[in-house]
Amino acid sequence: MIGIKEPAEADDADIRAAWVWQAQSVKSAGDELLANAAKHKINRLYVNVDMNISKEIYRAFITKAGREGIAIEALGGDPSWGVQGREGPMLRFASWVSEYNQAVEPNERFDAIHMDVKPYVLPAWKENAKPLVQSWISNMKLVLKQAKQNGGTAVHVDLPFWLDSYTVKGNRVADDADNEALSHWFIQNVDHVTLLAYRDNAQGSNGIIRLIEQEMQWADASGTNVTVGVNTKPMPGEEFTSFAGKGSAQLESALQQVAAAFREHKSYAGSAVHDLAYWGELEPEEQPLPEKPANPPANSTEIRGTYIWEASQVTDDGGEHILAFAKEQKINWLYVRLDLDQPYSSYRSFVKRAKAQGIEVHAMGGHPIWGKKENRPRIKRLIDYVKNYNAEVEPEERFEGIHLDIEPYTLPEWEANRDTLLTEWASNIAYFQEETKKDSSLETSADLAVWLDTYPLPGKDVTVTEFMIDTLDHVSLMAFRNTAEGSNGIAAVVSQEMEIADRLGKSLLISVEMKQNHEGEHISFHEKGAEEMESQLSKLPDLLSEYKAYKGNLVHAYDYWIEAKP
Repeated sequence: MIGIKEPAEADDADIRAAWVWQAQSVKSAGDELLANAAKHKINRLYVNVDMNISKEIYRAFITKAGREGIAIEALGGDPSWGVQGREGPMLRFASWVSEYNQAVEPNERFDAIHMDVKPYVLPAWKENAKPLVQSWISNMKLVLKQAKQNGGTAVHVDLPFWLDSYTVKGNRVADDADNEALSHWFIQNVDHVTLLAYRDNAQGSNGIIRLIEQEMQWADASGTNVTVGVNTKPMPGEEFTSFAGKGSAQLESALQQVAAAFREHKSYAGSAVHDLAYWGELEPEEQPLPEKPANPPANSTEIRGTYIWEASQVTDDGGEHILAFAKEQKINWLYVRLDLDQPYSSYRSFVKRAKAQGIEVHAMGGHPIWGKKENRPRIKRLIDYVKNYNAEVEPEERFEGIHLDIEPYTLPEWEANRDTLLTEWASNIAYFQEETKKDSSLETSADLAVWLDTYPLPGKDVTVTEFMIDTLDHVSLMAFRNTAEGSNGIAAVVSQEMEIADRLGKSLLISVEMKQNHEGEHISFHEKGAEEMESQLSKLPDLLSEYKAYKGNLVHAYDYWIEAKP
């Protein structure tokens, strides 16, 4: 079986591992990543895998890591992978790793498939864990069977220590003494377990050693290796679960105590730190006070934002270029389109750093066909993704809202069957609002063309514009004009919408165009450039001062703004 070496085969060296969620860090042979690993004397990395990255990149990275004494495990996972009917993505991930390993040389292989699934963060777990526990086990059985058939790549899993309080039936152990503990089942069936023993000390009744004694005994009996995982990520309100702010010395001391306590256990394989990025931020002494956000809105009328249409711009390098541009341009608001096939980890770092910079981040999705009733499930998928993402991550990593850009008037049906299309679009927007608000405080919004105020909503005594403004928390008006004043200027074309929003007590943002446009010279700032755009936008607060609804401006879009003429 391809997989982890027994301690004796690795010169008796304990595993010293770390999670790496930044999938793009393997590029350029992972030079920076491996240098960072060397600083911490790491000999194993759990690296989040992006199946769209060239296999040649992974071959070069794993080869170089091997030369430096570092084994690489293919990390993947999502809470939904534990849900019945959602085993497909998990099987595709495991199959990709197995097929990759069979196609490359031994020194280029991943050492294991490393699963980080965590269905227990889903709201359904709190309501009734039984179905999720049983579907999680069922899905894992499929993965284990597939891995065995496809070359025998080892399967490793992350497990929180407290799962020993549940049985395989999803009941609490205290109420179900007749069934096997859930942790025991995993330890018996997988090749290696990383126990998430998230505490900030080794000793005591609530220390790492005491909390995992039972699991270590089970692992000894089954011959399964165990790595003990600790946390360095800041955990506001749950500081006892992390070494964040407590320094490297306290972390290293606890790891040494754990190693000493379990040295005689044949199952003990070493330790793992979550994660490499946060580990690097540990301070040996007091941490400095956090910096004041770079671009906090001075008041509610100073929103200044843009659109990020390519999700890869956020996930590929952590969005560093976007945040640098945002700081330069004093941006404090972003709509970011999500790739829903990416794991939640793809967005966490970016959202956290953006918020630290004073930027409010809203998840974005949409397509003209989302205006049709038959495509409502696409809206539901976006809503569910954002809600589940927000449930798993920390407060400073959460999206503030969901923004839709639908624009169904670009479809053929706009001319052929407009009333039906308008009715279905309005119905989908109402569904979006209702579904989003069911169990969240996420803000809802959408883009709206300013000329839609001339279209009545079929069967209703309102225009399309009034319906949208009334239904959603805020609307971004696509006021694509390149002058602020005049009868056809920005202020004039949004005046009716401002009056409606004021009457309804809603908020509006004004979006202007920087993309080249051939519909008329008055549409875009592409030819006039950024300086002229700033000049015109600076006039809007005075021109729209009578409207409480006006909250700020957006530039469409980042890709065009960053390349704009001076």
